[in-house]
Amino acid sequence: MSQPLILMYHQVDRPRSKREHRFCTPPDEFNYQMAWLIESGYTAVGLNDMVSYVSNNGDLPDKAVHITFDDGFIGVLEHAFPALKKHGIPATLFALSGRTGATNDWMWQRGFPQRPLLSREQLRMLAEEGMVIGSHTRTHAKLTEISIDQAKSEIVDSKKELEDIIGKEVAHFAYPYGLFNSTVRDLIEHAGYSSACSTRSGFNRIGEDKYLLRRIDVFGTDRLWQFRQKLRFGVNEATRLKPLAYYANRIVSKLGMG
Repeated sequence: MSQPLILMYHQVDRPRSKREHRFCTPPDEFNYQMAWLIESGYTAVGLNDMVSYVSNNGDLPDKAVHITFDDGFIGVLEHAFPALKKHGIPATLFALSGRTGATNDWMWQRGFPQRPLLSREQLRMLAEEGMVIGSHTRTHAKLTEISIDQAKSEIVDSKKELEDIIGKEVAHFAYPYGLFNSTVRDLIEHAGYSSACSTRSGFNRIGEDKYLLRRIDVFGTDRLWQFRQKLRFGVNEATRLKPLAYYANRIVSKLGMG
């Protein structure tokens, strides 16, 4: 059975603080992870392929994986993109249409280091080089905590603004902070997006709601064993005891069936 995975990154850069490190994967580690995926038999596929699969309109190879980036940090261009290009790995970047060329104000106001976001020209260049650009709203809004009209504007206007920037359709969305409810989910669909990515962990199997696609959160602090475990079990948190618990549950299950 195919167990397709979508991986979620934020920054690919050298972390400037201990607190930031969780959301900031060092470039050497990212390159190593991408190389490990290919060497370990994973097949990098496009997000459209994932959407077709969960909608039962297409097949995927075993160990299919897609790479995504939230927010649009400049490190994606400077550090992640060269590694992706080197290994032939497609990716999707979810950008903030109202923050192009600005900084991560929603983070540095909470004590994180200030970081630059991609400019309009840089987004356009990445799109021309083959990276898929999706929407992450206009301003990194908490969609479940604002009015429906405000949420609709964040969702609809960001799509149009990004399409104007890159000259291509923006078909995919990612929920800021992973926040959604049924109303927000329906706004995404009605706005004309083909899919939306959540922060819920797990594999994306046939029948999964394409507006609530699951992703594995890759932390900048993850060591290789943690990265491997997250992919093996489809989880956001890796622990030394996870494999023991998994196989113990399988044994119990088999004994129960007997």
